[in-house]
Amino acid sequence: MLAALVASISMAMPAAAMDFILGGTDHRSNDATWIQADGQIDETTLEDFVTFLDEGPDWLPKRIRLNSPGGNLLEGIQLGEELRRRGFTTEVGDHEPHPDWPNMPYWDFTRRTPGVCASACAYAFMGGIERRIDPGSRIGVHQFYRAGRAEGIADGAPVLVQEGVEQTLVSLLLDYILRMGVDGRILVNAGLSGPDEMYWIEEGAEARETGLIYASAAWSEWDIELLGEGVIAVSERADRKYKMAALCTESGGAYFDIFAAEEPAEESAWSLRSWLVDQCLPAGSYSQGQGAHRILGNRVEASSIRIVDRPGGFGVRFPLGRSPVVQGTPSFLYDDAAYGACITEKFLGNEKNMEPAIRIAFRNCIQ
Repeated sequence: MLAALVASISMAMPAAAMDFILGGTDHRSNDATWIQADGQIDETTLEDFVTFLDEGPDWLPKRIRLNSPGGNLLEGIQLGEELRRRGFTTEVGDHEPHPDWPNMPYWDFTRRTPGVCASACAYAFMGGIERRIDPGSRIGVHQFYRAGRAEGIADGAPVLVQEGVEQTLVSLLLDYILRMGVDGRILVNAGLSGPDEMYWIEEGAEARETGLIYASAAWSEWDIELLGEGVIAVSERADRKYKMAALCTESGGAYFDIFAAEEPAEESAWSLRSWLVDQCLPAGSYSQGQGAHRILGNRVEASSIRIVDRPGGFGVRFPLGRSPVVQGTPSFLYDDAAYGACITEKFLGNEKNMEPAIRIAFRNCIQ
């Protein structure tokens, strides 16, 4: 249906068709290498992308960096669907030759520079399972136009649609945006912009709050929630698999809780719960020694830590006493693990607003 609605595409300025090359360096990190996609999205872009993957080595990264003024709306959406199906991370930005790595034998090493991803490119970008807008880069969305509109948009690509079908097209786009995990306000803001304007979104609060940028392992800023007559401080990972909470009760004092979502495992199977209970909680930490851990700057004996069954997983409760300190980071088993086998990024946490939120929770105990 969408293909029948998109009548034509008009570019404000001519642009070369999108091509794909390997970018970055061969450093051993998750984001050091990427596929750079530059140029206009046209009717062969998806086919060209699949061909690039099929003809490339098996180790091609599942990370694509988009730098495009836009182009064919349907093709941009189909590219986004394919990126989601294949589990790609998307970025916005350009690249340039890396001054520290000239004349490399494998490929031309590059480094990230700012770029733009506008119009149809924005919908391709939304297909990423994780999405990043680098500082200085920006995403552009805009209104849709009736067929026959003559003027273009500065710095962008107006999409021309058949007269009378704008509402249907917007409904289909909204369905796509929501399925990709992005807030529909993006489409609303595009519609509220002027007839010849591009609505630009940079890295920042709007991109985070609407889900335009998303990292499954990113933790939310600490916040406070009312519970009974008291307050708890909470922070949650974006994928909702892990959560941290700080609270106090009048009877038991202060606690730091970690919640992990985990399906029940077979007896012989490895599980996060058994890994903690049998190995890493008793092992202790580098700073506190065997049998003890550092939680928010407090020493907690492993023998006092409790594992609590919860719906969909389990909780780990660390008692902090009546007068706990709040300092350092909320991370657990990351930078203070006793040995390498107990290091994990699952409980990395977020320091932002941690101290004030937790102090408020510890001053307002649950009765």
